[in-house]
Amino acid sequence: MILSNVLWLSVLLQVLAAFMALRLIPLTGRALAWSILSVAFILMASRRAISLLRANGTIESKWLTAMTTEVVALLISLFIVIGVFMIRSVFIKKRHDEDELLKLTQVVEQNSSSTFITDLDGKIEYVNQQFIERTGYALEEVKGKTPSFLDSGKTGRDVFMKLWKSIKADKVWVGEVCNKSKDGNLTWEKERVSPVKDSDGKTTHYVAVLEDITEQKSQRDALEYMAMHDALTDLPNRALFYDRVYQSIVNAEHTKEPVAVLLADLNNFKVINDTLGHHIGDKILKEVALRLRNGIKRYDTVARMGGDEYLVLLPGVDKAAAVKIGQRLSLLVQKQFVIEGHHFDIGMSVGVAMFPEHGDDPDILIQRADVAMYSAKANIESVECYDSEQDGHSVSRLELLGEVRQAIENKQLCIHYQPRLNLHSMEVEGVEALVRWNHPARGLIYPDEFIPILEETGNIKLLTRFVIENGLQQLADWQVKQPDFNMSINISTRDLCDPTLVGFLKEVMKTYEVPAETIIIEITESSLMQYTSYTETTLNGLDEMGVGLAIDDFGTGYSSLQYLKELPVSELKIDKSFVMNMMDDDDDGIIVRSTIDLGHNLNLKVVAEGVEDEEASKLLQILKCDYAQGYYYSKPVEPEEIDILLSGDDRRLAV
Repeated sequence: MILSNVLWLSVLLQVLAAFMALRLIPLTGRALAWSILSVAFILMASRRAISLLRANGTIESKWLTAMTTEVVALLISLFIVIGVFMIRSVFIKKRHDEDELLKLTQVVEQNSSSTFITDLDGKIEYVNQQFIERTGYALEEVKGKTPSFLDSGKTGRDVFMKLWKSIKADKVWVGEVCNKSKDGNLTWEKERVSPVKDSDGKTTHYVAVLEDITEQKSQRDALEYMAMHDALTDLPNRALFYDRVYQSIVNAEHTKEPVAVLLADLNNFKVINDTLGHHIGDKILKEVALRLRNGIKRYDTVARMGGDEYLVLLPGVDKAAAVKIGQRLSLLVQKQFVIEGHHFDIGMSVGVAMFPEHGDDPDILIQRADVAMYSAKANIESVECYDSEQDGHSVSRLELLGEVRQAIENKQLCIHYQPRLNLHSMEVEGVEALVRWNHPARGLIYPDEFIPILEETGNIKLLTRFVIENGLQQLADWQVKQPDFNMSINISTRDLCDPTLVGFLKEVMKTYEVPAETIIIEITESSLMQYTSYTETTLNGLDEMGVGLAIDDFGTGYSSLQYLKELPVSELKIDKSFVMNMMDDDDDGIIVRSTIDLGHNLNLKVVAEGVEDEEASKLLQILKCDYAQGYYYSKPVEPEEIDILLSGDDRRLAV
C-alpha cells in the first residue's frame, strides 16, 4: 500500500509540475517542446507505476492494464522524439538569432554615428565605439541600463512618449533629443530608433542611431531668432508681437481679462534722421527701445513695428491703466538724448486699443491703435485711446462693405495676372491671380482696401470662390497652349478655417479639368498664428489633392521652423520689402540669402517678389533663387496679355 501511494504521488507531482510550467511560461516553441517531453515522462512514470502495482496484485483494472502495453511504450517514444526535435529546432533558431545579432553589432561597429542596441525593455545590450567616444561611457558602465541616463532634461517628455508609442507599434521613430555626456557636455542629436526583427518577423531588439546636429540646430535657432527679432534694436519684431497678442487674446477669453495694445510713433524723428544721417537715427531708435523696455514689466512686450514705430502689449491691463502706462513711456522718451555731442528732445505719440472692446484680432487692434495714435498727434496729446469716431475711414469702409457684396454680381470685380519667371530658364511658367475692383465711381480699387473689410466681417468666402472659379477657368484655357502652366491663388485665414473650401476647389478643378499640381495656394505667415485643427484639416486636404502650398510674405509674419517642418509646404515667397531693399540694405540682403538657403535645405522652392530692376534679378540668379516676379518683369496684366505671351514660341519676357 505504501508503494502504491508513493508511485501515485510521483505521477501526481509530475503532472502538477507540468501544469505549473504551462501556467508560468508563455507558450513558445521551447515551452511546447518541454510540454511534449513532460507528457512523455508522465506516461513513462505512469506505465512503470501501473506495472509495479499489477505485479503486486494491487490493481486489476483493464484500462489501467492497457497502459502497460507496447502501444503506450511506442507512444512515449514518439513523444520523446518529437520533443527532442522541437528543442533542437528551438536551439538552432536561438543560435541563428544570436548570429544575426552578432552580424548586426558588427555592422553597427562600422557605423560612423553613435549607435546602441537595446532589448525590448529598452535596456542597453551593446554600444559601438563612436558611442563610447562621444559619451565617455564604457560598455560595462551602460550595459543593462536604459538610455535615460543620457537625458539632459532639455528634451520634452512628449518626445519620449512619441518615441515609445512608435517603436511599440513596430514603426521607426525619428526625432531630436538633447543628451548629456559623462563629462556634462550637452549635445543635440537626431535620433533614429528602429525595431530589429527575427526570422519570424517578431521584434527582438531596438537599434538607435544618433547624429550630432548641435551646430545645425544652433544655426537654425539663430535664423529663427533673427526672423522673430528686429536686427537694429533686438526687440521682438511685428511677427513675434502678433503671436504674443494672439496668445494673450486666447488666454483672455478664458480669464475674461482685458488686453491693451499700444502703438507709439516718434515725433519729428524724420527731420533728425534726414539732417544728421541714418547712423544717428539708428542710435536714437536703439536708445528708445532700451527706454521702452525698461519702462514695462517683465511679462509685457515691447516690439519694433518698423521705422520709428513701436508696439507695446499689456496683458491683463484695463483702459485707464493702459493710458497711464502710455503716458509714462512717453515721458521716458521725452528725456533728452545725447548722441555724439548732439542734444535731442524727441516726443512720442501713443495710441491705445483694447481687447475685447475695440477688436478681437491682432490686425484690428493694431490698426485701431494706429488710428488712435494719429489722433494723438493731431490733438497734440501724448496718448489717445481708440474711438470709432476718430476713424476717418469708418464711413468710407462701411460704404465699400455694402457695395462689395454686389460687385461680383455686377461684374465689377476682375482678375489681373502677374507673370512668374523660372530664374533658371528665364521663362514664364505661371502667374499669380490678383483681384481688382473696377468701381464705377472710384475707379480701380486694389485689394488692400477692400479685402480687410471682407475678412473682418467674415464675407471673404464669397471673394475667394470668385477668384478660384474664374481663375481656374482661365487657367484651363491657357493649359491648352501650355499644359504645364500654373497659377497661384491667395486665400485668407478665414478661408483656412472653412471646412467646405477643399470640396469646392476639388469640384472646380474637376469642372475645368485642371491638374492639381498646376495650382498653388498661397497663405501669409500671419495666418499660421491662428493654426488650429480646422486649418490643419484644410491644409492636409489640399496636400492630399496634390495642390501646392506657398507661404507668402515670408519674413514678415510668424516665421516658425516648426511649422515649416510639419506643414505640407512646397514654396516660400520672400516678402517684397526685403527684395526691393536688398541691394542697399545689408540686413535685407542677409535675410534674402538666408531664406533661399533655408528653403533649399528644407527641399522647398523659393520665390522672390518685388523685383524692380536688372541688378536685383541677376543677384537672385546668383543666389540660386528658383522663381521671381515683379515690375521689372511685368506688372499684373489682363488675361489678354498672357494669351499673347503663350501664343508665341518663346515664353521669355522682353526685359
